[in-house]
Amino acid sequence: MKKILFGLLFILFFTLQNYAQKTLLFLNTNTHKTIEICEGQTLSVQYIGYNNQIYHFKNIVSQINDSIILLGNMSEEKSVWVQKLTGKFEPNYRIIAIKDIVAFRRITIGRTLGKSLVSSTIALGTIYGMYSLFSKQTLSYAPSILVSFGIGIISTTLNAIILPENPRYKVKEGWVISVRN
Repeated sequence: MKKILFGLLFILFFTLQNYAQKTLLFLNTNTHKTIEICEGQTLSVQYIGYNNQIYHFKNIVSQINDSIILLGNMSEEKSVWVQKLTGKFEPNYRIIAIKDIVAFRRITIGRTLGKSLVSSTIALGTIYGMYSLFSKQTLSYAPSILVSFGIGIISTTLNAIILPENPRYKVKEGWVISVRN
């Protein structure tokens, strides 16, 4: 019985060692703050791209290697092409060299849920407010449409101010990026 249990534990340990995922480790040498990013978490980065231009991209970390990270899904059948305002089609994934990262921010589940909660609360408040305006017939249709546009713009701005998703931490402020197994 002990041999079987020992054998199963050995197989389980060996399997976990082979499938251990790599972690992207951000360490600030000045403040001794550490941020770990595993595969499956959302990351917002600014990086140096083509012709030394700075690009911004936010997506789920799909793969971490020693020198690159893959944000988004690269498989052909699952890849979605997004048409930008310029009319160009760009893939919804990026392969970014770790040395090219200029700034970053980890987007947690709490931030995502908080953003959804704030948006839902503002939407319900807007519906209730518009219902009370229309039921009393205090405003005609044109001003009520302008009020709804104003509420939409204010709610989007508040959402961006309360829970921003732009990269917060800059590498030049003392952040060192490494990969850990």
